Amino acid sequence: MNIIEKEETISYFDLSANQSSDMKPFLNFDQMKNELSIASEINNAQVIIEPIEICDAIDFLKHHNFYSFSIYKKCLPANEVNTFSFNDCKLIYQFDLFLRRNLQVFTGYIENLIKCTIITSLCSNYNGKLQVGECYLDPEIYRTTDLYENFKKMFGTRIYQNKKSLPIKHHIDNKDGHIPLWVIMPELTFGETTKFIDSLTEEVQDNWVDYLFLENQYYKNETSLHPHIKKVSTSWISASWYIRNRTAHSSRLYGLNLNIANPSFYAPTLRKLKTKRKSDNKDLFSYMLAMKQILVCHDDDVISQWNSFINEIDNKIDNTIVFLRKIGFVDFFKEHLLIE
Repeated sequence: MNIIEKEETISYFDLSANQSSDMKPFLNFDQMKNELSIASEINNAQVIIEPIEICDAIDFLKHHNFYSFSIYKKCLPANEVNTFSFNDCKLIYQFDLFLRRNLQVFTGYIENLIKCTIITSLCSNYNGKLQVGECYLDPEIYRTTDLYENFKKMFGTRIYQNKKSLPIKHHIDNKDGHIPLWVIMPELTFGETTKFIDSLTEEVQDNWVDYLFLENQYYKNETSLHPHIKKVSTSWISASWYIRNRTAHSSRLYGLNLNIANPSFYAPTLRKLKTKRKSDNKDLFSYMLAMKQILVCHDDDVISQWNSFINEIDNKIDNTIVFLRKIGFVDFFKEHLLIE
């Protein structure tokens, strides 16, 4: 196996220190306390740290970034009583943390399912000139020559970066660097996996959608919907990838419009939702609905975990501080998100 070294063009911001001294100062606890007490321009909310809360607040802000936490003040409900306790604000933060931790687990399940099924589908249906395990090196499975070249390079980069991992090292040392798809695929990121699937020919993608979705009992008998599922299912994968990225980097989900990798749905799903339109796909509910459409194809244990998570959300919503509408949830959301 040859190693090719090339100089790559990398774009970056040329940073320099701010000489105008207009950057916001670093805050100590008393300054943080004062900052929280100032009414927000968004909802007029003020967070007052009561004397009984001071020890808890000091300990909490020692372990949690104040900048990240303070945004939740803007997520507090706008009502006549605009003064809230520190615990009120922390309640929203903890609910968001609960969502992120659980969704990170389920997007991990989805990532593994996607990788497993594309390996099986691609290798089972491949009848090209190469060995089945190296089907990913066949230009014929890609939509264009440029895509083939890009992904050949991407796979090669991943192999080089992970050359010390035991499976890769074994194939470099003992198999002359010929690495089957089922060995290299686990080394790809979720994003690289979704782009790889998108680069494949329509026939290869259709085989995969058939294997993952249409042959599954949940979708099998809904033959009238099969063309729609083929059209929108890749958007469910992309939406799951985006949630995986946000949760992996501890990025907020509560009270946020999501503008990347928006999922699409077929008309019967939208009719069941009634209050949702085709364009209402920027809230967390839409992304979780997309995840549900994939998780129905997973095993019973994962489905059981998902249903427990959805029920737990219902238990945590109090509609005094934490509101369903802040994550785009419709009334009777469990009817749409639970997997039966």
